[in-house]
Amino acid sequence: MKALVVSNGNITDIDIEAYFKDADIVICADGGARHLFNKNLIPNVIVGDLDSLDYTILKKFEDLGVRFQKYQASKDKSDTELAIEFAISEGAIDIILCGATGTRLDHTIANIMMLYKLLVNQKVNISIVDSHNEIFITKKQLRLKEKKGCFISIIPLVDSKVTLKGFKYETNNRRFTLGSTLGISNVIKDNEGIVIIEEGACLVIRSRD
Repeated sequence: MKALVVSNGNITDIDIEAYFKDADIVICADGGARHLFNKNLIPNVIVGDLDSLDYTILKKFEDLGVRFQKYQASKDKSDTELAIEFAISEGAIDIILCGATGTRLDHTIANIMMLYKLLVNQKVNISIVDSHNEIFITKKQLRLKEKKGCFISIIPLVDSKVTLKGFKYETNNRRFTLGSTLGISNVIKDNEGIVIIEEGACLVIRSRD
């Protein structure tokens, strides 16, 4: 099952309609519902404490029969994490997360690090998408199609052994150490680049200026 989770961060220049159409279930994390409201799109579920959701939007989606999964404001998890957990509980194994980055660096870093926890503990495929980046995480193999003007960066979360095929700068089982900038700003040479993690786990970020 494919899930789209929409958080309350920046979705400027994201083709949210395309992700919406491709999803089997659409979940908003609290104030992320405003993004769909502004696009005249209707989510399946809104998850969170609802402290950042405008009452007009809440009432509109209530009247349309949208399901609400409400939590107390005092809680140990962010609305985004709760929305991701809800998606997994509904059977999602492929998750696109939009609105997970923005001006709050703490939330952005927490959301990116959440990918690692989910990869290790839940075995789901999840990526974060914003106007300039697609953020993946892998501990096995990832195939990426070439997109004009984009860079690919490989950032180790632990010391990792990485093989890169189809890139301008290729590697063969090379060690990428935690904190190293070795994998920054690579590019795909032809139609496809392959990232193979022989050991460890890495963030893979496709970005454009």
